[in-house]
Amino acid sequence: MSNPRSFIEGLTASGPAAEYADQLMLYGQFVGDWLAETVEFSADGTVTHSQWDIRFDWVLEGRAIQDLWITPVRNGTEVRWSEPGNRYSTTLRVYDPKIDAWHIIWINPPGGYITRQLARKVGDEIIQLADVDASGSLTRWVYRDITRNSFRWCNERSVDQGKSWRLMQEMRAKRQG
Repeated sequence: MSNPRSFIEGLTASGPAAEYADQLMLYGQFVGDWLAETVEFSADGTVTHSQWDIRFDWVLEGRAIQDLWITPVRNGTEVRWSEPGNRYSTTLRVYDPKIDAWHIIWINPPGGYITRQLARKVGDEIIQLADVDASGSLTRWVYRDITRNSFRWCNERSVDQGKSWRLMQEMRAKRQG
């Protein structure tokens, strides 16, 4: 006999797991729907603007946060897998009490990207740092200017082992609803 619950019901949770509820609120504060205006800065100087639909929710019995990052915003329209700029991605954020940090895995099937990061709160920011990539660069994704209804997210790259950072992408998100 199969379980009558659906996959989605088994995945989602109503809130943080009680044991680490305070620590889980680092990303739990973002649970809900967001709309972001984004600017990307290419190495060749090209600047691209886009709009993103971002959704955060509790998963895995409240032990993790999963989110969707979607551009272009769908509004009921289908976007082809190979359309330039198509990102229909998901992030799984799992708190690890042994190291008091978060394991982050971002997956973007249309672009073929998988990024692994380790995240911690540093001052008023949340910094997600990835390992050195094939080109020898470091990347970090930083949540800044966080309020209940807005945040700024920055994708930054360093070619000098973190001494300086170049802004690659900036999102300004506002909570919806």
